[in-house]
Amino acid sequence: MAEEKTEDKTVYILDSYGLIYRAYFALLNHPLTNPGGDNISALVIFFKNLKALISKYNPCYLAAAFDSRVKTFRHELYAEYKANRAKTPEDLHAQVPWIEEILEALEIPVLRYDGFEADDIIATVAKKCAQENRPCRILSGDKDLLQLVTDSCLEMQPDRANGGWEVIGAQEVLEKWGIPPEKILDYLSLVGDASDNVPGVKGVGDKTAIKLLTQYGTLDEIYAHASEIKGALGEKIRNDKDNAYFSKKLITLRYDVPVEIDFESFCTKNINFKSGAEVLEKYGAYAIAKSFASETAAEIHSEEKLTLQEEPEEKKVLSVKQNEGDYKPCTNLDELKSFAQSILESAEKIVAFDTETDSLNTHEANLVGFSLSVEKGKGIYVPVILSGGMFAPETISKKDCLAVLEKLFAEKELTLVMHNGKFDLEVLAANGMSAKTECKIFDTMIAAWLLNPAASGKSPYSLEFLAETKLGLKGIEFKDIVQKNQTFADVPLEKAFKYGAEDSDFTLQLYYLLKDEIKKSNLEKLFYEMEMKVLPILVSMEIQGIHLDKKKLNEYKDELAVLISEKEKEIYKEAGCEFNIASPKQLQEILFEKRNLPHGKKTKTGYSTDTAVLEELVFSTNDPLPKMILDYRSYTKLQSTYVEALPLLADKNGRIHTSFLQTGTATGRLSSRDPNLQNIPVRDESGRRIRSAFTAVPGTVLISADYSQIELVVLAHLSGDKNLCSAFINGIDVHKSTAALIYGISPEQVKPEQRRFAKTVNFGVMYGMSAFRLANELNISRTEAKNFIDQYFSTYSDVKKFLDETKRMARENGYVETITGRRRYIPEIKSSSKIVLQGAERIAINTPIQGSAADIVKTAMIKVQAALEKSGTGAKMLLQVHDELIFECPEDNAGNAISIIQREMENAVQLKIPLRVSVERGKNWGEFH
Repeated sequence: MAEEKTEDKTVYILDSYGLIYRAYFALLNHPLTNPGGDNISALVIFFKNLKALISKYNPCYLAAAFDSRVKTFRHELYAEYKANRAKTPEDLHAQVPWIEEILEALEIPVLRYDGFEADDIIATVAKKCAQENRPCRILSGDKDLLQLVTDSCLEMQPDRANGGWEVIGAQEVLEKWGIPPEKILDYLSLVGDASDNVPGVKGVGDKTAIKLLTQYGTLDEIYAHASEIKGALGEKIRNDKDNAYFSKKLITLRYDVPVEIDFESFCTKNINFKSGAEVLEKYGAYAIAKSFASETAAEIHSEEKLTLQEEPEEKKVLSVKQNEGDYKPCTNLDELKSFAQSILESAEKIVAFDTETDSLNTHEANLVGFSLSVEKGKGIYVPVILSGGMFAPETISKKDCLAVLEKLFAEKELTLVMHNGKFDLEVLAANGMSAKTECKIFDTMIAAWLLNPAASGKSPYSLEFLAETKLGLKGIEFKDIVQKNQTFADVPLEKAFKYGAEDSDFTLQLYYLLKDEIKKSNLEKLFYEMEMKVLPILVSMEIQGIHLDKKKLNEYKDELAVLISEKEKEIYKEAGCEFNIASPKQLQEILFEKRNLPHGKKTKTGYSTDTAVLEELVFSTNDPLPKMILDYRSYTKLQSTYVEALPLLADKNGRIHTSFLQTGTATGRLSSRDPNLQNIPVRDESGRRIRSAFTAVPGTVLISADYSQIELVVLAHLSGDKNLCSAFINGIDVHKSTAALIYGISPEQVKPEQRRFAKTVNFGVMYGMSAFRLANELNISRTEAKNFIDQYFSTYSDVKKFLDETKRMARENGYVETITGRRRYIPEIKSSSKIVLQGAERIAINTPIQGSAADIVKTAMIKVQAALEKSGTGAKMLLQVHDELIFECPEDNAGNAISIIQREMENAVQLKIPLRVSVERGKNWGEFH
């Protein structure tokens, strides 16, 4: 069984020196030494904790922050800063460069900047995470960093008692220290820090500081009421005011360290465990070296592991215990038939089903076995292939198994419960059974996602994670029964049946829990009438696939090779020399040293040459080289991502089978992977050339049906704005209409540049576009941009009211909804951090619009599919690309199919303004719009 995965953007940042010191002193009296007699306590414990982090939380983005090697700006402020600290022990000092060497061997980025402490780098990373709506996890034992804790930024402290890591959120800070995170800075300003020689207020300890902050709120308020504080405490407060504020200035974290932060370079997919293990072994840390050597980056990212979540309350309630179910193998056909018949004759007619395979590719996987469960804690596993991949005599034949399942799934009153059922149904189809079922489907993975669509973590909807967090049960891990370079077909029956039956048992138990939660949340109609009806349509689309003309891509590949070569020559000629264009270091030298172009602060790795920097140079300078580099990157990306990769993914019939993720976004939008066909460039010739390789097979045509400006239509509907609605109702170009209203001219007088400005704002308001961003988008001043936005909201005043009301309701309810009642919870909407709050407000604005558009497209898919099945046209839905549906249809029936598709899509839902659909036919996808 495979789980759909969502992108995890969480960034883990190590407070390296803090963790190293903590590890060293933990074993001060019983140090670990290597064969040469060197103390390696800090090294071993540091990497043991890092290994525990990787194994348990499976971070996708990871970096290590280190203190400056030279004195910091705080030493310039205060020469006595940290003067009281004892000299670092030599045997600890020696381990720091060893640890850095191992991190570099592992290819985990080391962040350091002269003049700043690791805490300041961590604060800067946390700020950038907040700006990009990325969760952040700070790994540290330092209470100073608790001031960074927010709803999306947590501290993880080494848990000495239990091993691993203790997660500290805002509630834990309050419980443990008596004050919320936002008061930590003021607390430290009052109590000071003897180890760092931070003075604080003399005579004010922990309890007094907490009492004062609880009573007055902030340091400023304490001093605003200092005259009211009586006795000796009042005198201490008043006498040491300067020290209090000086301490605050000294310990306030910097959020602007000019260290280069490139989250893509933090990606853990390429962690070099082998290289790291070799360096660990070099320093005599044999045990931890062995544990690293046994891992590979691919394994870490393919396994389903427990992932950190944002629901500490749920974790506290449930204590996880090892599951002990009553499971049995079933290798007799009569027993299987009897079991299936008992389900059909039962009052509830509910069964949980799960498959085991030898591959995650549903179109090629062999059915190794399947499990059925109808009672909590019980289940049967039916092997089809046993150890060694042979059809053992004690198994039931695959043909007989599928016949039993086909009869079972044909029962209309049956509720078939699966976890990622799309995978199971496609596997059955690949093995000879019809993927079409007559029974009702309940997918527990999709139910969990619908209840909490913005859950963070690598696999928050995996069966393993949900079993632990919702059922309190820990199951058998896949890696514990399937050895390296083996598949489930190699697992002996005595192990296979327990693992397999456990999956269907867990799925059944989740069904009873989630079914009630769906009902309580008023999500039944959305779940049963939309998501469960879309699921079998996606199964059909994925099985069908779309034909790829490899010859066309090979022709384009040759053209791209010429373009890339020509672009290289242009770049070399303009630069005056040949260099490695893909090398950031060499590019830095060309752009910022040789050509003296403006750049940011210099970091350890030099000046950034990422896309954003090059785009800024295109706008801010007259130098042609940055644009040439961007073009070159665009060509090489097309070459590697599409032109070279797509032909390798085609099956023996030349068809590409993408996988659609129902749980891939928080808005309800479908996403696509393996390959991602929704990311092919839309607006340029290169994208059209790639889409042109997706073709109709002989005797058929492709049909494209695309909703016209659906998100703007939804905005008009939700806001009810008369000017915006009028443009759509009257079939006027909405961007030209917007420009005409803003500039006070007739639509005929609108110039292309004015329409472009209006179009940018029309779409920008749905994403909470600021004047700063608009100024950058349109290359105008911030004042002009602000005036343009103000004029826009004056023109569309009801849009402004809608956006403001949406944010207010989000703050009041903690969530926003789409037109179908799809909810997205936004805990960050109540954050005290301005940056986090602004990000949450953008989510609150965009989700009802984009989510409602997604609801409309899914509704259309359901209605179109039903109508086409009745029509006899033979038209088949192949792809969904956001607001566009692609079909393949026999050429003679295309006219009839187009009429049906357009009718059903335009009448999918009734809005205040009409939905309009553009429908085209052609021999390839590139011919459309």
